[in-house]
Amino acid sequence: MEELESKPFLLEKNVKFFFDGIPIPSYVWQEKNNDFVLVDYNKAAEKATDGKIKDLLHKKASEIHKDRLDIIEALNQCYQEKKNIYKKSEYIMKTTGEKVYISLKMHFLPPNLIIVHINDRTQWKLAEKKLRDSEEKYKQLFEHSPESIVLLKLNGTILDVNLATEAQSGYTKDDLLNKNYLKLAVYPSNLIPLFKSRFSLLLEGKPIKPIEFEIYRKDGRKSWIRSQISLINLGEEQLIQAFLIDITERKNFEQKIKRKLENEKFISTISSRLIGNIDIDKVISESLLDMGILIGATRAYILLYNEKDSLEFYIQEWCAEGIEPKMIDLTTIDYKKILWGSKQSREKKFLYIKDVSELPEEARATKRELEKLKINSLLVFPIKIKNELYGFIGFDNIERISKWEEEDFYLLQTTSEIISNALERKWSEETLKGSHQLLAGIISSLTDTIFLVDNHLNIIWVNNVAKQTFGMQLTGKKCYSVLMHRGKQCKECMVLKTFLDGKIHEKEKEYLDIIGNKIVCWATSSAAGLNLEGEAELAIVIVRDITARKLTEDSLIQSEISLKLLNETLILKVGEKTRELKESEENYKRMLNDLDVGFYRGAFKENLLMHNAAINKILGLSESISLVGSKSSQFFVSANDQKNYYKQLLEKGYVRNFTSQIKTPNGNIINIQLNSHLIRDDKGNPKEVEGTIIKLTNNVKN
Repeated sequence: MEELESKPFLLEKNVKFFFDGIPIPSYVWQEKNNDFVLVDYNKAAEKATDGKIKDLLHKKASEIHKDRLDIIEALNQCYQEKKNIYKKSEYIMKTTGEKVYISLKMHFLPPNLIIVHINDRTQWKLAEKKLRDSEEKYKQLFEHSPESIVLLKLNGTILDVNLATEAQSGYTKDDLLNKNYLKLAVYPSNLIPLFKSRFSLLLEGKPIKPIEFEIYRKDGRKSWIRSQISLINLGEEQLIQAFLIDITERKNFEQKIKRKLENEKFISTISSRLIGNIDIDKVISESLLDMGILIGATRAYILLYNEKDSLEFYIQEWCAEGIEPKMIDLTTIDYKKILWGSKQSREKKFLYIKDVSELPEEARATKRELEKLKINSLLVFPIKIKNELYGFIGFDNIERISKWEEEDFYLLQTTSEIISNALERKWSEETLKGSHQLLAGIISSLTDTIFLVDNHLNIIWVNNVAKQTFGMQLTGKKCYSVLMHRGKQCKECMVLKTFLDGKIHEKEKEYLDIIGNKIVCWATSSAAGLNLEGEAELAIVIVRDITARKLTEDSLIQSEISLKLLNETLILKVGEKTRELKESEENYKRMLNDLDVGFYRGAFKENLLMHNAAINKILGLSESISLVGSKSSQFFVSANDQKNYYKQLLEKGYVRNFTSQIKTPNGNIINIQLNSHLIRDDKGNPKEVEGTIIKLTNNVKN
């Protein structure tokens, strides 16, 4: 025993080699005087203490572990009971303040030795705690995730779902657990093959892209879902984790955007049809048919009031297939009894009767008249021109009750207003044409020479008397070269005075006729046409041969009075027709500016000649800014787009739904759609381009 106390614990060589090979720090204690002395240790203990264990050799346990009574008690228990002791312990290190976890294994070695193995479990304990915390966090994230999460076994059995899944589907967790997801009523049957295919690919380790589909909630409502599945390991079990994100709101928004674009395209198409020199009746008929097809009407029609204040057909189009067209007998109908002036039509600017049979008692007169026509559903828009009712654009169903959506009504209302404006323009043009024919007849019946001269003194029109007196080829020539046979204008040119002050000027003049003979004439110059600023653009020159007046003054005076009266009548008529033309042009411009669709006209491949306010809105400009004079080439982003655009115009004479990108004056790049047609001059050369432009939503910025 004295030998053991004086030097490290000695074992046989092989045992000592084995002792040093133990990877766990091990210590040998010897009992002495009711205490224990450290007599040996292995290399793992030396490494664990950074060699400091050497300084503790031969020291007592009561000294070394004076603050660890648990170790001293364990040593005593092992020695007294002569049996192995296993104990877990934890303590706070004084040097670092960290909590340390250890396990103690004590083996009694007769007669008085105890071998102690100390295993530091701190890292394992911390890892175990971290795992528990991680599992708790995952559980919290799983349960309280705002998105639906479903855990499935590899055979498709639902193992767990979170709270969001219950809210999304309307089913409780008990409704779903242990059910095979392929047999749930949540999914349409046509999706099952797709789901099976995705599961197979997932199990093969192949990448799976998210998919979007509709599901049925427990209450029967539909929802749009974006699904992403993946393999996860929970413990030793491999599971399928599915994230189901509700994208119903996004899908609904996309549908609204799509519907809005389709509506804008629909309006643009109809608006484009009604621009330019076209057969308006034919275009209105085509547009009316498209409107009826859009809402699934049996027929569409335009009814106009005639001179007897009764309605008659202007256009009728049949929209539904399989129904034999029948013209309504309007003579049997009292349209004054139909609720054109009802509260609904006044507030919404249209009349909608979903089911004629359900009309209330106060509308029995309307019900009776519509039943005569065998109409089950009716939708009507008024045709108003200058706030005066001219007729109606109507749609009806005669075989069934309509399921029309009210959001379509406002689209039809816009297109109905476009058609109303087109009819107004048509009737204005017809009125103006009739006025022109009347004026031409009046002028042709006069025996005086009449010229129309522009503000550059060019003759732009003459009557037959002028041709007989001064020659056949007069238009395009200067008035002074025709009347005076001279190369410069007159010093006291009364036509120029008319352009300067807009007043009537007249005087006695000597002119040279076609063969050079002098004739004495009384010439009158007055304004024949005004621009929008009220300035004279045309002058009418009336020349009367008064050579005979030298023989009889009385005849001349009477002729002069008649001439003045006629001239005044002409001026009044021309002025009146000019004002009508001006009002028609102003209404046309106002109509263009009121459109949501951009309208433009420009010289072919050259400067912009006019545009409406919608162009400014599309380009992000103030309405006060004018782009007239801008080069059209500056807007196209792609030179190829510009080339293809003009190529189609030259080959077809028009472009339809041409999409491209343009650069706004502010530097933004936007996506647009063009509908245009080419205007050629009398020689067939491209002269101007006019059309519409709409802005598409998927725009980009520089």
